[in-house]
Formats: sequence, structure tokens, C-alpha cells
Amino acid sequence: MASQPGPPSSPASKAATIKDVAAAAGVSIATVSRALNSGERVLPETVARVREVARELGYTPSRTARGLVTGRSANFGVILPDVTNPFFAPLLAAVESAAQTHDLGVLIGDSREDPAAELRIAQRMTSQADGLVLVSSRLPDSEILALAARVPVVLANRRLDGLDSAVIDVAPGFTGAVEHLAALGHTRVLYLAGPAGSWSGQAKERALHDAARTHAVQLTTWGPHRPTFDGGRQVADEVLASGHGAVICYDDLMALGLQSRCAERGVDVPGELSVVGCDDALPEGMARPALTTIEGRSDELGRLAAQLLLARMSDPEAEPRTETVPSRLVPRASTGPATRPRP
Repeated sequence: MASQPGPPSSPASKAATIKDVAAAAGVSIATVSRALNSGERVLPETVARVREVARELGYTPSRTARGLVTGRSANFGVILPDVTNPFFAPLLAAVESAAQTHDLGVLIGDSREDPAAELRIAQRMTSQADGLVLVSSRLPDSEILALAARVPVVLANRRLDGLDSAVIDVAPGFTGAVEHLAALGHTRVLYLAGPAGSWSGQAKERALHDAARTHAVQLTTWGPHRPTFDGGRQVADEVLASGHGAVICYDDLMALGLQSRCAERGVDVPGELSVVGCDDALPEGMARPALTTIEGRSDELGRLAAQLLLARMSDPEAEPRTETVPSRLVPRASTGPATRPRP
């Protein structure tokens, strides 16, 4: 007695192909492709049968093949200013999670705080991705709008009229930092600014100056600086020579570098110098003493940016939206009462 033919392939021995699905479903390869992607021009009952057969065989269409049918790459593009900055890791993880949920890949670019490099990466990605998330972009508005004319673009940590954006509202956190230092008796505060082209940096300075006027604090801004550990170390000696008793830094990495140099010089933090960071991005125990900082959840920023991009890809004509993540001061051990200025 002849044995009944089994499935065209066994998942244990060989991955199922589109040919296997077509043979098992009794349709053409083109019908399988349409049924598994758009479902257009295929009877609903055929779509259901093909998808059930594909599920039973464990068949997963390749993104390349799917792109030939749909005209899409099935990728997000995400461009960061510094992939090594711990603030961006949760953001990237949140975008990746959203992409996986929708069976999309993620292409990552690192501009290293160089606008020219960011533009080159973005232009290349417009032919490789269905949409871009530009994180803390340093590009001029005109360049961003030109990119948005080619593919959907969402900004994270920046706003631009006409585009979707997810931003951190830095005002509550930076206002809280000034209030906190004023309550500790500090009347002169130094702010170490970040990159000159930073949209969020400008928002931070506005919030600081507004709060300083309200609380009768003399605020001095130095910058721009690279928002890195080395950037904080390099400016530390000048900070200590300035006589300021309190410093607010553009980000946690600069604050960590500043504290590191203070430790080398035997300067007590916070006894002689109070230090405030921004981002709450450092793992517990990395900063000694524990760093007073301004929390702005980058994971939530990434989640919102991904949602906005998915929505924009689904409905290109929708009105642009801005989603906001709140900030707040997180007092820890690196800030303390004001003392007499150092000689």
C-alpha cells in the first residue's frame, strides 16, 4: 500500500519555502506572496488557507521578498548623536521592541555629534528604510524637511513645525534643580552647556534662566562642550578655579567626568562643590557620591517616537503630533548646603 505524501518539508530538517506553501495550499507562488503580504487580489478564503498552511509549516517570508511585493523595506532607521551615551540605550531598546512587534527591522546610525555625518547617514537610509527616527538631531531645519519629503520622519528630543515629534519637557526638572540649589543656600550657579546645535540644550538654558530670575540666583553659562565624560573632565579645573559652589551639567556623563576630576584633586562633593546632572542614565553606583540628576525617561521617549512613526507610515496625511515626556529632579548625595567660596 502506497504511503500518503507528507508535508513538502519538515521544519526539523529544512526550513519551509514559499514553494512548499504554494504546493501544500494548491495555489501559485504569486498567490502565496500576495496572500501573506497585502492580501489584495486574492479571495478571503484563499488568504485564510494560505496563511494557515504557512503557519503549520512554520514558513516566514523573507523581508527582501516581501519588499518586492509591498515596495517597502520593512525597516526603521534610527540615527543617534552618540551610540555610546547610556541615555540612548533605553530609547533604542524601546524602538526595537516596537519594531519587532510589527515584524520590522531597525537600522542604526551614529553621527558622533557631526551634522555632516548625520546627513550622509540619513540620506543613505532614505533608500533603505520606510521611515526615520532622528534622535537629538543636529541638522538644520531645511535638511530635516528635505528628508521628510522622501520618507516619514519623526523627531525625538527636538521639535519642528510640520513634523511628528516626541520630546522631553525639561522645564520642570531644570526649574526643580535651581529651586533645590537655592533652598540649599546657593546664590551663584554655573551651567555647563552641551553641543551648540542641541534643541534640547536651548530648552534647558531657557528653563534655567527663567528659574534663576525667579529665585534670585546668579546663573552663568559656559559652553558649548562635548556631552561626554571627557568633556566634563576637561572643564573641571576651570570650574574649580571659578569659585562657584554649584554646577548643573548638560548631561550625566559630563557630571560624572567633573566628579571624577574633583576626586583626583581632593575636592569634596558636595562639601565644596554641588553637582547636578541630567538624564538619570547612569547605573546605580557608577557615580560617587550618588548623582543628583534630572530624570527624563528615554525609554518612554523611544516608545512614543516609534508609535508616531508607525502611525505616520500608516496615515501619511494625518496632522503632525507632538508627544511629551515629563522631567523631574531626583535629589541624591552630590548636592549639599552652600559653603564659603574657595580661595
